[in-house]
Amino acid sequence: MRRTNNNHNKADGFERRIELYLVENFKHSFEMESYVYYTQVMQAETLASAYRLWRRNWRGRGKEYTAGALVWQINDCWPVTSWAIVDYFLRPKPAFFAVARELRPFTVGMTRKEYRSFENDRSTTKFTIETRLEIWGTNSTLADKKVTLEVTSFDLDSDWRDKWSKEVILAQNASTELFKGELPGQPIRTKQSEVPRVIIVSARLLDESGEVLGRYSNWPEPFKFIRFPSLKALGLKATVSDDGESVTLSSNKPIKGIILDAEGDDVNWSDQAIDLVPDDPQSIKAVGLNGRDVKLRYLGDGSA
Repeated sequence: MRRTNNNHNKADGFERRIELYLVENFKHSFEMESYVYYTQVMQAETLASAYRLWRRNWRGRGKEYTAGALVWQINDCWPVTSWAIVDYFLRPKPAFFAVARELRPFTVGMTRKEYRSFENDRSTTKFTIETRLEIWGTNSTLADKKVTLEVTSFDLDSDWRDKWSKEVILAQNASTELFKGELPGQPIRTKQSEVPRVIIVSARLLDESGEVLGRYSNWPEPFKFIRFPSLKALGLKATVSDDGESVTLSSNKPIKGIILDAEGDDVNWSDQAIDLVPDDPQSIKAVGLNGRDVKLRYLGDGSA
């Protein structure tokens, strides 16, 4: 399989180039199914991050720093390995869904940054490391939108949670900065060797009826340093609807990068590369599933 795979990769640097991206971010194995999963999740994460930050840069009149972007390579080079977001048969990869989420009319984005402060300007021996969180929303419509920003933080290694919300106005045809401050639950560190807590932050935009207009979960990176909970502690459930054409996902712990699959004929999924958090179940349409069992892959599922 390795020789065959190499012969089907015509990119400059081929497997070495891909592996550099993988080893910097994931703990993974080299079985073909796992290799496909991690390369596709990596692609979904990178493209989604790019679009998320580009949309933030459309900041309103006089501050249109990024006016748009096109994702390259659709159905481009069958039958070789490709960065395309759909394959030769127009079957979408996880990256297709990740980009689609970032192009919805209303989205929410986050980033976390570490800031190091020194006791004085004469020595670097004493310092503090503070992790700060930034949250923004985007609105591509031509009218201001009143929404509720709901932010929930989770500690992956305990039952600790923090939750707050506030009403905000998303400016028309622009991004709107919504929050800048300390990352909830993350103590200030005084040594580089101190391991930070694994804090996951979930942000949602809700309209006046409570409908979710946009959601995003921010995880600490790189993912390879995370010790994921046991499968039992996760409590992941995938419930197929009575008509067999949709799946509802729920969990007791945050889960990263869920990919749904089923044996047999192809299923038209409405979403992939899903981040899940407690008390926020997500329903995915699955046209053609016909009640079949659903297979799930995600970071830390033990199959890597």
